[in-house]
Amino acid sequence: MRILGGHGPTPAELIEEHVAFTNPRPSDRAFVRLNMVSSADGGSAIGGVSGGLGNRDDHAVFAALRARADAVLVGMATAVSEHYGAPAASGLQILVIAHDADISGNPGLFASGRATLVLPEDAGPAPDDVPSMRAGVGGRVDLRKVDAMLAGQVVMMEGGPTLAGVMLSLGLVDELFLTVAPRVIGGSSARVAHGHDADPTPWLLEHGFVDEQGYLFLRYARPGEWDKRPTT
Repeated sequence: MRILGGHGPTPAELIEEHVAFTNPRPSDRAFVRLNMVSSADGGSAIGGVSGGLGNRDDHAVFAALRARADAVLVGMATAVSEHYGAPAASGLQILVIAHDADISGNPGLFASGRATLVLPEDAGPAPDDVPSMRAGVGGRVDLRKVDAMLAGQVVMMEGGPTLAGVMLSLGLVDELFLTVAPRVIGGSSARVAHGHDADPTPWLLEHGFVDEQGYLFLRYARPGEWDKRPTT
């Protein structure tokens, strides 16, 4: 493991190094980077939202990852609870996984024209002027098909924990960027990924850094790609 940086405010160059592309990217599906934040005792939210766990550097990593993404993937519950708005980066589209076409939880996001509903093929029609993608039947989005439809693109996945759990169980996440906040919150908050068993093979911890507030920033790569990367 490499520990990046030193003491004092985190320089922008360190953030850039932390998120820089270093791993092989598939050509037949999306390259998915999962970004999550956790408390030291494993909770993913305070008061139902993850924003209360982050700090300035967590927001900087988030922005740097989005700046390198072609699309953002997020579940509808997270888009509603976290009050998602139009992304700052020009051209970046937010893909919202949903079981039905109800956008009443966050109408402003979809009115912006920067959000696409990702629905099962047998779901009802999307509202007028809201773009949609279709994959899967029986009230469930087929995430493998969605991943293939986004072939060649860099996708930043932002949760929530249930969607993260499904994507990890399907082997569709290539990198995990995890911020560990120096907070112990208890309660019943979900982990950053839950609900489905994933391959327990150890991931490669590529590097990390600790900022002046005690936040730990970790970057992991999915098993199976280790032999394609030079050692450092």
